[in-house]
Amino acid sequence: MNSVGYQMVMTYYRMMREIRARVEIGPKQVRFYMDKLSILSLPPINCSVRSYDFGGVKVEGVKHRDAEDDLMLFFIHGGAFAFGSARTHRAAAAFLSKHTKARVYLPEYRTTPEYHYPCPLEDCIKSYKAIVEKYPNKKIIAVGDSAGGNLCAALTVYCRENELPLPHKLVLMSPWLDLTPESASIQKNYDSESIFDTKDLMDYAEYYLAGKSAKDPLVSPYYANVQDFPPTFIQVASNELLYADSLGFAEKLQAEGVACELDVEENLFHSWQLLSDYLPAARRSLENVSKFILAETK
Repeated sequence: MNSVGYQMVMTYYRMMREIRARVEIGPKQVRFYMDKLSILSLPPINCSVRSYDFGGVKVEGVKHRDAEDDLMLFFIHGGAFAFGSARTHRAAAAFLSKHTKARVYLPEYRTTPEYHYPCPLEDCIKSYKAIVEKYPNKKIIAVGDSAGGNLCAALTVYCRENELPLPHKLVLMSPWLDLTPESASIQKNYDSESIFDTKDLMDYAEYYLAGKSAKDPLVSPYYANVQDFPPTFIQVASNELLYADSLGFAEKLQAEGVACELDVEENLFHSWQLLSDYLPAARRSLENVSKFILAETK
């Protein structure tokens, strides 16, 4: 990202941090404003958008007109387990469908603070299992950003422990993998580069945990046994709040012999990939994701 664009985004982030320090804005308010802002996203070009029911969970399907049926992306949206939706992630889903020729399915899982762990993960498991059962011979790649990256990794752990087919590959974009107060991301706290800070991580982790142990591998996949994980692509910006989560998890995967590719960007912000309608850096990053997805899958 060029320095002018980067400085504009950082100025906006700092301004929002100042506003949030003076006005209490909870997860419900963030959810409301994110959904309103998502209306600004351009309608996907040459893509169909449909609603499905998989395992009792509402799932949005995004399919480019050139998409084929042999490859599917299970795209779990981020948003600190509290906000975000298929709509906020539709632009990125459409981009990936176009460049990978895959069908993309985005589960609308229940969110905090109304629903806490294990509800979001249960919804992802139910919808993933239903898709696998409907398409038993298809390659399904799990994709997720931020908290969605957490749910992708936790889904993989669950599948391995319960003898369900694992995703063919994992794509984790700026994943939030360690919800403990001791996490390296909280300790290092690159808060000047994020609209959120250490207190936000702790607050949203508390909403999700609701008293459960943060070291449960299904809550914090950072603590999971990652043996037999599928090939994994981790994409993160070196200056963002969750950089340490990504770096540490990549090292853990590599130590276990898992094929893991770490793609580190400079001068970008958390979940920048969602702005593929407007940001050249987002399109470039999603092109890298697409290359990983397509490698040896045809």
